[in-house]
Amino acid sequence: MIYSSSATIQDRVSFIRSVYAWLMGGFLVAGVGAMSAPFAAAILFPVLGRFFVLALILVFYGTFFWANSVSRRRPQNRFAFAAFTFVAGILAGFASMAAIRQGGFGIVVAALGMTAADFLVLSLVAFVSKRDFGFLGGFITTGLVIALVGSLIGIFLHVEVLHLLISAVIVIACSAKILYDTSLMLRSGETEDAAGFALSLFVSLLNIFLSILRLLGGRRD
Repeated sequence: MIYSSSATIQDRVSFIRSVYAWLMGGFLVAGVGAMSAPFAAAILFPVLGRFFVLALILVFYGTFFWANSVSRRRPQNRFAFAAFTFVAGILAGFASMAAIRQGGFGIVVAALGMTAADFLVLSLVAFVSKRDFGFLGGFITTGLVIALVGSLIGIFLHVEVLHLLISAVIVIACSAKILYDTSLMLRSGETEDAAGFALSLFVSLLNIFLSILRLLGGRRD
């Protein structure tokens, strides 16, 4: 059975629309953040120096945990989600600028297009097949753990092939996470945490985009 007895079909449709509305809003805010990246660097880098990247990563994770913890609280969830997606946009903007310097604007366009296509296909699979993809949970966890361990090893071993393999694992694991989250969104009785579902989908798409960007840049090398 696709829909839980605790929610009507109308409630479910309204909830799904709300999730994608949050997600689209997050993309818009992230776009503003990406365009703000050069200005953020110009303002903050002279002040923070070599600690600029570390500060950005700390703010990124800080706003993520904030957005995740208040996803059900209104109106805090709006401010937290906007803050996180804006910082994520700045991070994606820096990655895009590095890719453009390395191989041209086409790499960024290709990465965006491939990410969008991936999301569209996976969403259609979840909606059309109506399958329960909950069985992917173990696979997703394993993939993300491998990526994390590989990233830590990569800090000490500067091997380009290792970084490319990690990026490929992240793309696969996060693609499975999109299937998992979309299936859960369709099948669960949840109707109150649209921001939480949108946050999870956004993080998966951000990781896929950054990983594809790395893969395309690596291939260009």
